[in-house]
Amino acid sequence: MKEVLDEYGILLVSDEVQTGWGRTGASFFGIGAHGVTPDALTFAKGLGNGLAVGGVVARPELMDSLTANSISTAGGNPVAMTAGLATLGYLLSHDLQANADKIGERLLTGLRAIADGCPLVGDVRGTGLMIGVELVLPGTRKPHTEATTAVLELARERELLVGRGGLLGNVIRVTPPMTVTGDEAEEALAVLGDVLTRVGDSVLDT
Repeated sequence: MKEVLDEYGILLVSDEVQTGWGRTGASFFGIGAHGVTPDALTFAKGLGNGLAVGGVVARPELMDSLTANSISTAGGNPVAMTAGLATLGYLLSHDLQANADKIGERLLTGLRAIADGCPLVGDVRGTGLMIGVELVLPGTRKPHTEATTAVLELARERELLVGRGGLLGNVIRVTPPMTVTGDEAEEALAVLGDVLTRVGDSVLDT
């Protein structure tokens, strides 16, 4: 993609709103795992740890070309900036990128083991603490959105919150906090294993 963009003089912007600050485990920003230097990099969410923070970093000549003036009610909020510095300091001093790499691998291994015995799971993919569990109609590649909803609800009843993703809404998103521990990961795997098996069995029964 970078080669094609360069051929046409199009800028490459790496959106790191969800993949930044070490969440992927392999690199501090997601783009770092691909050996490509973007023209601009955007970030938000993770840096604020709940407070609204957003930013952009770009090559000097690109940033210097933006001459328009703007003003924002919340722009440059000193409270949010202080929170961002505190979050970054904690993240670095506790090496949460390494934790994302280690616990992420543990989750991936566990989820793939669950998938081996659960025909409802079509694929388990991801890196670090960004994992997707794709649910399909057993024996096919057809997305099973109803099963995804059932898994979300049953997991919530067991006090495990997971998200929904994918273009067709049939992917369970496993994206725990970067401070997640090994014991918490094992607890989550136990819940997901039970829930996926229950939903899978009900699908096969129908």
